[in-house]
Amino acid sequence: MSLDYYQRHATELATRYQQVSARAVHCDWLTLLEPWLLAAPRRLLDVGAGSGRDAAFLAGLHRDHRVVAVEPSQALAALGQCHTRDVAVAWVNDAMPALSRVTGTFDLILLSAVWMHLPPESRPLALARLHELLSPDGYLVLSLRLVISEQEIRERAMYPVAADEVEQLALGEGMTLLHVSEPQMDALARTGLSWQSLILGGEHARLP
Repeated sequence: MSLDYYQRHATELATRYQQVSARAVHCDWLTLLEPWLLAAPRRLLDVGAGSGRDAAFLAGLHRDHRVVAVEPSQALAALGQCHTRDVAVAWVNDAMPALSRVTGTFDLILLSAVWMHLPPESRPLALARLHELLSPDGYLVLSLRLVISEQEIRERAMYPVAADEVEQLALGEGMTLLHVSEPQMDALARTGLSWQSLILGGEHARLP
């Protein structure tokens, strides 16, 4: 991904991200998984955590949740650490596809607006690594950006994404596609922009 863009625009981007609630952005998959998140302590991983909005929300769902927030942009991570200082979130400077500084396994892994930054040739390695980090009965949640402009391809190093591609990679890893949302309008009301959320499960995962 283009780290330079996110470094230069960190304050502007963080302000934008914080304008809308995590619940509003993730309402589709939360409808299915929130009761499970509320029921017991979980270990959660937010990859591409940005401003920390989602990491803070996840940590706040249960007092004993432990959240690891991964963010490659140091400028964004610094802002994210401020936004999560009152909750149990540990920040790691790392990036896809290797995630070499992340250890352990997680009950839920969130990739919100991240997958489109990975070149197609890096995606098999990325999903294999995410599979290693996911517990066998855990959930991997991805939000896919369905519309990408030529300018964003150039400035922000984005690449087209599709649910079918993710499903094929997941099947190759022995994972299961448990849920695909209908295309959803952008929570920030950006014109012509839509998203799709996916829930992948580990070997033993079933929706609650």
